[in-house]
Amino acid sequence: MNQMCSEIELTGDNKSRKKAKLKAYFKQNWSLYLMLIPMIVYLLVFNYYPMLGLQLAFKEWNIKGGIWGSPWATNDAGELDVFYNFRILFTDDNFFKTFGNTLRISSLRILIGFPIPIILTILLNEMPAKKFAKGYQIISYLPHFISWIIISGILTSLTASQSAFQELMISLFGKEIPFFTNNKLFVGLVIVSDIWKEAGWATIIYFAAISGINNDLYEAAAVDGANRLQKIWYITLPGLAPAISINLILQSSNLVYGGFDQIFNMYNKTVYEMGDILETYLFRIGITDGDYALGTALGLFNSVIAFALVLISNKIVKKIGGEPIW
Repeated sequence: MNQMCSEIELTGDNKSRKKAKLKAYFKQNWSLYLMLIPMIVYLLVFNYYPMLGLQLAFKEWNIKGGIWGSPWATNDAGELDVFYNFRILFTDDNFFKTFGNTLRISSLRILIGFPIPIILTILLNEMPAKKFAKGYQIISYLPHFISWIIISGILTSLTASQSAFQELMISLFGKEIPFFTNNKLFVGLVIVSDIWKEAGWATIIYFAAISGINNDLYEAAAVDGANRLQKIWYITLPGLAPAISINLILQSSNLVYGGFDQIFNMYNKTVYEMGDILETYLFRIGITDGDYALGTALGLFNSVIAFALVLISNKIVKKIGGEPIW
């Protein structure tokens, strides 16, 4: 009995000590938490409060009632059916066509575009002329700051009929190449232009990871007789592994996002068959047609799938021994 009482007293003492330490900690750092309040308010107002609008996916949009006053969705028989918008969505042939197009474009971006910044980083890092490498690195960043509106205009003018580029195509292939009116060529143009625009910018993360690798490892490898390829394989790539893992997890969530800015500014009706994606489809039904409830349902579907892909890819990376996000 006495032992139990002493244990209770020790537990109470520990709790009081923790409370005292916590109180002293906040008293010492209160100014830092005070500076954090504006950011918390910003996140609550602009990031979390708008999420309440997701309820519109389960309602029938009424312009007078707005999001809160609109009635819950009903089926054709007038019975309550909060998943009515999703049923309409999943029975629409355009949904499955755009979903397939999105997966195709996003998969090609990952398969082709994801390794290129890694390769570019390694090549620039191995260049003996470091000034030239840094200059090229800066130049490769620049396309990232050019909007897709300008890039699409440049590409449209460049590949226009009777342009100098098309004259070159005629001399090489005997005919003009219709990049903006051929479905397969359009998908290729989307992938190539995206790589050109973003590959240089993506190298920033990998260069930061390389800067954290201990130079003593390279010196020790040189003493042991390792050649350049062996140093890359056994030192550089393992040093890049954490950054590669995190980027791959984040890229996996983009499988359901085909890149609205790029596609919207580049596509046209002649390439809808393979160029129309979920986001452009969402824009048409939600903004152009004014069906906000159906558009919200599609947006919620995209978000849920993206969240699931992050969880799955994070689990896979953890299983194969990579660096997961959590």
